[in-house]
Amino acid sequence: MTLTRILICLFLSYSVKVMAQCCGGGAHIGGNIYLGTLGKGYLQLNANYRQAYSEGYMEKDWKSDFKFVKNANSRHTGLQIGYGITKKITLDFETGYFINRTQNFEIGQYSFSQSGYGLSSLTLAGRFNVFKLKESEIEWTAGLGVRIPWSKERQMENGVELSEDVQPNNGSYGLVFRSFLAKEFDDIHANLFLINSVSINSTNEKDYREGNTYISTLLYGQQIVHDLTGIIQIRNEIRDRAVRYGNEVYSSGGFRFTLVPQLNYTIKNKYNIAVLYEQPIYRYYNGIQLKDRYSFSINLNILLPVTKKAKEECEKE
Repeated sequence: MTLTRILICLFLSYSVKVMAQCCGGGAHIGGNIYLGTLGKGYLQLNANYRQAYSEGYMEKDWKSDFKFVKNANSRHTGLQIGYGITKKITLDFETGYFINRTQNFEIGQYSFSQSGYGLSSLTLAGRFNVFKLKESEIEWTAGLGVRIPWSKERQMENGVELSEDVQPNNGSYGLVFRSFLAKEFDDIHANLFLINSVSINSTNEKDYREGNTYISTLLYGQQIVHDLTGIIQIRNEIRDRAVRYGNEVYSSGGFRFTLVPQLNYTIKNKYNIAVLYEQPIYRYYNGIQLKDRYSFSINLNILLPVTKKAKEECEKE
């Protein structure tokens, strides 16, 4: 299972003191996760790098002696572009590129590797601010997007088609539903976020469908010193079993809880740099599966006023 996966790109439509952005829009909480909507005429750019590592096998929630893949690793870069159409509506463009998705095998005396790379998928999405209660400082935003594969061609290596686990994308379309609830605690310079996301996958041309994914994340952000914010996430991810040729793949899907500490540093109230580390604290796999060990990410976020009116508003603040 991948976490972040799932790319989840969201924003806040108000300026949060503990994680302030230029001109009062699009407060950033780092690490590929944003909330809410942008101000009208604002452009937000988010670039990130994520590296993940897996090793060993688990059966349900205990260690397995099964041996096949020795270890696996991946390196992924992502780009998200958001633009505020109105104060309540933001449009997003999201894409990514796998530098590598690699599995290293050790079977008896034989050792070999499989590695894929390339563009993952394109997501076109929109977000709508359902309500914002100023007195109680609570806000709710909902989003919907469609995921499109950059390519349906299967990568080959030495004349052999690579497995699903190392392909940069599985050639299928999908839908993404998102819900973002935020509560600001202005008196203590803190914020609380609840993020829910559902990713629904279609069947590709190889008659294979990845399991749908359901993610719930609770985040707490607290100002440490000026321009430096500490954030802690607790994430629950549930994935359905995959389906191949109309039959469920037994060793696929499951759920896990992940602890994600991160730091976010703001430069000139305009740029945000975030670093985070993802550590699963409980895993339950259907059947026998390779164990996710850890991942870490670096994230850069920039907010820019584009229209004349947005620039004027920015200059007044």
